[in-house]
Amino acid sequence: MAALSSLRVAAFLSRRAIIRGNRGITVLTVAMMAVVYAELMFVPSLIQGATNQIQLELRNNVTASITMTPAGSNPTIPDAAALLARVRATQDVAAATATSLVGSQISYGSRTNSWPVLAIDPTSYARTFTTPRSMIEGAFLDPGANDEIVLGVGIAGAGMTQDSMYGSSLQTVHVGDHVTVTLAGGRTHVFTVKGIYDTDLAAANASAFMTSATANQLAPQLRGRISAIYVKTKQIGDEKATIGRLRRDDRHVKYQSWETLSSTVKDITGSFDTIKSILNAVSLFVAAIAVFIVTYVDLVNKRRTIGIERAIGISGPAITVSYLLKAAVFAVFGILFGAGIFFGGAIPLVRHHPFRFPIGPVTLSVSSTELRRDAFILLVVAIIGALVPAWRAVRTRLLDAVWR
Repeated sequence: MAALSSLRVAAFLSRRAIIRGNRGITVLTVAMMAVVYAELMFVPSLIQGATNQIQLELRNNVTASITMTPAGSNPTIPDAAALLARVRATQDVAAATATSLVGSQISYGSRTNSWPVLAIDPTSYARTFTTPRSMIEGAFLDPGANDEIVLGVGIAGAGMTQDSMYGSSLQTVHVGDHVTVTLAGGRTHVFTVKGIYDTDLAAANASAFMTSATANQLAPQLRGRISAIYVKTKQIGDEKATIGRLRRDDRHVKYQSWETLSSTVKDITGSFDTIKSILNAVSLFVAAIAVFIVTYVDLVNKRRTIGIERAIGISGPAITVSYLLKAAVFAVFGILFGAGIFFGGAIPLVRHHPFRFPIGPVTLSVSSTELRRDAFILLVVAIIGALVPAWRAVRTRLLDAVWR
């Protein structure tokens, strides 16, 4: 009963302090909390949006939803044609395509380097990947293309010699130029560059493509020797279930979802998480200091009032709790207004004017878990910020509090 009575007194004191307090300070404190909460949501949402974009580019241009490769030391998938047909007939599979590694060296003039040269079926490849829609010169392969090749900008260079990331490329290759490809077995063949593509993911721009028909004609010993099968599922997140349906008793094939193959971008997203943690810590520290200052100034101005309240029998814990409740109210209203700013202003604005990152256009992506966690953390920080000065104030000697 005593604890409940103290809580009622604390609620009365905090309500009276809010109603009769300086409205300007109240508004500014709530506004500060709103800005802090909006910032707490903005940074993780922006970073999550960038991470989502990287993962999207990875799926669209490199790994698809599921990558199937030979298990063990075998360089090709046994009975790949039958396996590919079974994959395409599987529930939840939207498209599938096969690639064969037919070469590894490309030369142009005096420049030469090693890149994967893949034989593909252009039709099924375009259904599985978006790479054919990323052409910056020329066009992608036609099913009947012969002696034609498509290069990533990381191979061709396309005159972008001022960019250091293309230093190891052929540098000056454009559509219509002729490049020499060293095929498996050592045979060389001259191809005409039909197109150059440039995706938003640099790792995807270092492959070359020819049609499977051309590869079968030039290297008949590689006919039917599939290096990898890429599967696009109808829904992201269903990869494990789809792998379970595909696996059966096939011990000659390794199945990997895009998530397990995303190590190439984990360093980037890990850096994002570090930046997010630092910025969030700074924001929360600022919020705690602001609440501390507001509470401290309020206590200094009301020291005599607090002394009188203690003299008439109001306990120190009740007075302390009243300030904690006041800080909690400020935090709750700040969270509500901050959420309004974020969802009503920031998200629509960024949706219409996305950030232009090297990985492509980035919008804000927020999760309900992140919202609840940030709200709880800000509430706790506000209460802690008010606790320290309030606890110190009620420990002052009663006579000192009254007569100062």
